[in-house]
Amino acid sequence: MKEEQVKLIYAQEIVALIQETITIWHMENENRSSDHVIVTDQIRNIRPWNQHRKNMAQIVQELAATNTEIWHEEDKVRSLQDDVVLKAIRNINPLNQHRNDLMEEVDELVADYLEYEK
Repeated sequence: MKEEQVKLIYAQEIVALIQETITIWHMENENRSSDHVIVTDQIRNIRPWNQHRKNMAQIVQELAATNTEIWHEEDKVRSLQDDVVLKAIRNINPLNQHRNDLMEEVDELVADYLEYEK
């Protein structure tokens, strides 16, 4: 039995997903407290090593949301309030790790697709 086929998407779909995800992120987070603390477990879907999703759209959406979160935290680093800067820096570290994990997942997905197409 063949494995479930990898579902890749076209560049136009990626752009539309990113725009939609960023818009939704802003709507959902417009009233969020500036004291919001991000914990690694809150931003990642824990999955066993060497297992990943087969749907590029899901990964792209999560990557866009993570990047948006990082950009907003990086804006806070320029604050003149030390406590705001410290919280932002603490938030950026797990977000960057999550972004790296997502990019590795994209790499795995493309490699799986290329293998499947052989």
